[in-house]
Amino acid sequence: MEIRFFLIFFLVVSTLFAKEISSRYEIEVTLFKKVGYADIIFKEDGKNYETTLTVTAVGMAATLLRNRFETFTSRGKIVDGRYVPDIFIKTKEDNKRSRTQTYYFDHHKNEIKLIEEKTKLVNKASFNSSNLCITYRDVNESSREEKIEEQYFKNDSLTIYLNAIKNCNARSREYPLYAIGAHNDENSVLLSYLDKKKDTKINSLQDSDYLYNLNVEPFDKSDTIVDVLIALDSDGTLKEAFMGEVFWIGKITAKRIYHNVIQ
Repeated sequence: MEIRFFLIFFLVVSTLFAKEISSRYEIEVTLFKKVGYADIIFKEDGKNYETTLTVTAVGMAATLLRNRFETFTSRGKIVDGRYVPDIFIKTKEDNKRSRTQTYYFDHHKNEIKLIEEKTKLVNKASFNSSNLCITYRDVNESSREEKIEEQYFKNDSLTIYLNAIKNCNARSREYPLYAIGAHNDENSVLLSYLDKKKDTKINSLQDSDYLYNLNVEPFDKSDTIVDVLIALDSDGTLKEAFMGEVFWIGKITAKRIYHNVIQ
C-alpha cells in the first residue's frame, strides 16, 4: 500500500489574502481501519507562500511500511492570484533509507533543476586480523545526483491543487493536472467540477460547498480506475474525501479532525 495514494486527498486550499492554515486529516482503510494522518501547514502574505504536507503511517500500516513518512514542501510567489513555485521538496523516510528530491524552478528559462540525495542503512562486515573475528555494523551510505529535468512544468504537485479552484469551476469543469513531482506521461490525472443538483453519486456530500471528482489512471492498465470524491468548505479548504475499492485493501477515507485558520 502506497502512502502516495493519500496525497491526492490533502492539497486543495483557497486563495484568501494573508492567512495561516493548520489542518489534520485522519486516514482510514477498510482492511486496516486507521492507517495514518496527514498534516497541512499553509502560510501566505499576499506576495509569498509556503505550504507543507506531511503524511505519517500509524498502527499496522506503520509496521508494514517500516514507520515510513513523507513530507512535501512548496515555496514561491503569488502572481495575479496564482501560486508560482520557486522550490519544491519531496522527502521519503523509513527505518532504513531516506530520499530527498529538491526541484528548483527557473520560469524564465522554462527549466527545472533536480537535486536528489539518498541515504541507506546497510550492514557491513569487517575482519579483525588481531583476533581473526568478523564483526558487523550498520553504516549509512549516501549519494547525490544533480540534473536538469527533461520536461518543464509551471506547477509542482502542491501548487497544481492550490490553483485548482481558479482552473476548475462551474464555468470550466475539467482540469488536467500536470505537475513536477507527480506527473507521469503514461498516466493521466483529471480534476472535474461536480454539480450537486445533477450528480446523484455525491448525495452523502451534499452539505459541502464545493465538490470535485479526481480521476487517476492506474499504472497497471488492467486495473480498474477508482475515482476520488473531494468535498471542500466555502473557504476552499478540504473537508473530506473518499476513494472507492482499491485492490484488496478496501475503501479509503480521509476526514478532517482539526482545522485552524488565522487571518
